[in-house]
Amino acid sequence: MTEDKPVEFRHRDELLVVGATDRQIRAWRQKNQMTRVWRGSYHLGARLPPWEELRISALAAAQRSGESVVLSHAAAAVVLGMMILNSDWQTVDFTCDGVRGGTKRGRRRLHVRRLDAEDVVVVDGVTVTSIARTALDLALAGDFVRAVCALDAALRMGVTRDELQAAIGRLGRRRGMANLLAAVEEASPLSESVGESRSRALMLKWPEIPRPELQREFFNEAGALEARVDFLWAERVVGEFDGKGKQKKGFTSEERIQRDTLLMGRKLYPTHWDWDACKEPDRLRNKLHDALGPFGLLLDGASRYRS
Repeated sequence: MTEDKPVEFRHRDELLVVGATDRQIRAWRQKNQMTRVWRGSYHLGARLPPWEELRISALAAAQRSGESVVLSHAAAAVVLGMMILNSDWQTVDFTCDGVRGGTKRGRRRLHVRRLDAEDVVVVDGVTVTSIARTALDLALAGDFVRAVCALDAALRMGVTRDELQAAIGRLGRRRGMANLLAAVEEASPLSESVGESRSRALMLKWPEIPRPELQREFFNEAGALEARVDFLWAERVVGEFDGKGKQKKGFTSEERIQRDTLLMGRKLYPTHWDWDACKEPDRLRNKLHDALGPFGLLLDGASRYRS
């Protein structure tokens, strides 16, 4: 997600009221001075990052939809500010209360599912599914990795496990429940980014990779925090996901070298990876083998589940 100032949008009728014409709107779009985010809705400037485009599209679509439907799935997530793993930033999902069914027309997809009052909130003037329900819908619609990422995000944003279980109880019978329940067991609020969540979910699928300790902190003799690491194995190997979030916080390559030197002084051996490695899981798996193998930390399938 983005921490920048949210971009505002305007509907066509609002633009016409202040003196614009359809011809001007077309000219602005041709010059990339305006972008259409929904039928009859625009924001100033060229296209934005996909999650921000979806947020604006979702708000515009919700304002033009009836009161009986609420934003859901990825559309709800971006409005709520959830960090999720998503491959479709174009479709705007809605859910309305019902037994089953749904339709898709253009970019608009409607799900007909049971929807209780506890599963709906109001954000920016539009109704969306709650954080807990949004995470569950995304988990049901995706694979194990996407499910873990969505559920981690919900826990990180303050949803409790009891709230998740209560929301699950309200779902009724749904396809994908086995995948959801498996992901709930593994979800953790300690993953600080979707990249860390994705990395951990991939590790959980590989039986030779032991479960890491998350967000381990190291202090100096004076009690001051020296380092907090994303993943730690057997007090020996450190794993770090280097995403754009760390770059935004000013974590430079020089600071990374200094931090790695400090960790190695503690006889800890760091290994780093980024989004590219997560997108090609074999690269991440090989990197973990190279880091854990020399210390005899790789497991066989049986010992993984005993640990």
